[in-house]
Amino acid sequence: MLRYPWVETRRALESLAADQPELEAVQVTYVNPETGGDAQNILGFYALMLKPGQTLRLPARSPASVFHLIEGGVDAAIDTSAFTLAEADTCCAPGYTPVTLRNRSADQPAFVFIADETPLHKKLGVFEVRD
Repeated sequence: MLRYPWVETRRALESLAADQPELEAVQVTYVNPETGGDAQNILGFYALMLKPGQTLRLPARSPASVFHLIEGGVDAAIDTSAFTLAEADTCCAPGYTPVTLRNRSADQPAFVFIADETPLHKKLGVFEVRD
């Protein structure tokens, strides 16, 4: 499968948030539907929904990450740098760097696409999460 329509992904995130309101991170992983494994061998792809007003702290992990804002407005704190993201903005975080994402809207969710090197790090046996 080479195409993952955003409308279906957005619907899945909203459904997940409604069905499991206790979830801190409402996130889906893009997978290969034939194998159930990662969509690609080296890169991992994810969609994240930040609830209205939500601040989410991501732990420092070995893979570098790219964050692309699909909808909404998000403040991203990456180590000592701060970014104000509007729709279609992209920023990245080097490996082993803590990231905090804050949805600026008090009444609308924000949606972030994330790409990282998790599949590669796991294959190489170097994947690590630091709290």
